[in-house]
Amino acid sequence: MHDEIQMQEQGDSMADAIAAMALIVIFVATCVFWVSGQ
Repeated sequence: MHDEIQMQEQGDSMADAIAAMALIVIFVATCVFWVSGQ
């Protein structure tokens, strides 16, 4: 039971990391697109 909870927490932190990476990638892509459009 304890192992399952630990795995779930690890999965949540992994999902948070992926979400943060996605936001950064979208932000950078938007900046590049906006600057190239100037």
